[in-house]
Amino acid sequence: MDMISQLSDDLLIRILSLVRTKHVMATCCLSKRWLLLWSLVPKLDYDDSSYSGENYATFTQFVYRSLMSNKAPVLESLSLTLGPKCQAVDVGRWIETAVCHRVHALILNYTLPYEEETMLSLPSSIYTCETLETLKLSDCFSLDDIPFSVCLPSLKTLEIINVEVSSLTRLLSGCPNLDSLVVDQEDIDVDIVVPSLRKLNMVNYTGGQKGSGFVIDARSLVGLYIKDDVFNDYHRIEYMPKLEKAYVDITCGVRDHKFLKAFTCARKLSLCLSFLEVLSPRSMIFHNLVYLTLNTCVLGWWDLVTHMLQDSPKLRFLKLHDEHDLLLTSIEPPDCWKPPRSVPKCLLHTFEAFEWYGYKGRRGDVVMATYLIEHATWLKEATFFSEESDDKRDRMLEDFTSVAAPSPCFTFYWSWSSDQGMTYSGYLLRKNKLLGWCYWV
Repeated sequence: MDMISQLSDDLLIRILSLVRTKHVMATCCLSKRWLLLWSLVPKLDYDDSSYSGENYATFTQFVYRSLMSNKAPVLESLSLTLGPKCQAVDVGRWIETAVCHRVHALILNYTLPYEEETMLSLPSSIYTCETLETLKLSDCFSLDDIPFSVCLPSLKTLEIINVEVSSLTRLLSGCPNLDSLVVDQEDIDVDIVVPSLRKLNMVNYTGGQKGSGFVIDARSLVGLYIKDDVFNDYHRIEYMPKLEKAYVDITCGVRDHKFLKAFTCARKLSLCLSFLEVLSPRSMIFHNLVYLTLNTCVLGWWDLVTHMLQDSPKLRFLKLHDEHDLLLTSIEPPDCWKPPRSVPKCLLHTFEAFEWYGYKGRRGDVVMATYLIEHATWLKEATFFSEESDDKRDRMLEDFTSVAAPSPCFTFYWSWSSDQGMTYSGYLLRKNKLLGWCYWV
């Protein structure tokens, strides 16, 4: 205790900011000095999960008392993790109190039973809070009553997960300095027109139902993550000149390859796209692309391989995998798979490594693998992983012998490993060097 008492008040407050509020308040009984310190802690964190029905009133009184008594110059954050016992009127008052304390961050999680349809609306004061920098909402909140006069000039981070919202576009229009946006919910219908936005994470799902669509117009985006299984009427993404990394998984009807123009500045791309129309041979150049991952579960993925090789002059790493292996089956390239008309620049000058997860050794697979290994002048390593069986092992051995034969500078190695009753195996071809065995789970 003597060592702790020698610390400054500022340092003690910083330490207390890392602790749940109920434990912070318990320190007030240590001494008169601690009686004041707890009320100056700028971060408040409440969780009602440990309170039963009989003593829940104790939790409510505790929140009111500590929140109203807080004397910190600035309330840095208020975190509420609440269950069905909490009354909506209390939650609204706590949020309004935090706004009056010029709160910087609100993290709100309000969970109700599945059969409960009541959603909690946020107080109107939150939409004009000039100090709010971070707003994270999850589960049973409703944003259906967003006013037309939204003004959140300081908001940098917005997360909306499983929240009922009918006018996200209106909310975004009042966030001129938004930097990071996370949206994870059913049937997203939104125009994301935010010039300042640098990071976007969007997950859209409706269980195969039809949706309207989305528009993304954010020229400052650096990182993008989209996962969408909705039959949308449209997907529109405008050109992103600052994009560095993107993950795009849209398995229901991208209209044509023009959709890809938005991603031509990316350095790292992961694509799972189902095109409604056959890819056009007209090129669009991915000048910066170095890392490319393509999913093999969607029809026509082999055409995407062809065009991405042609249009990515700096490509160094290519990975093929079946990310949806529990839901969809990897589709075999046709026997008549057409490689690029001429050897792509990347294969002649930059291409170094190739991985194929879920390799099945079908005729179309072998044709594609052979082309890549034979024409990649600077290839250092090619790795193939597949679920192992005796018949498949023998056939793959023949395949890889024929693939490696034109390239005597390559050696290859086979091994296998078991995990929970399932056996997996992999081939690794490496230039002038035997690396060892690999297995994939």
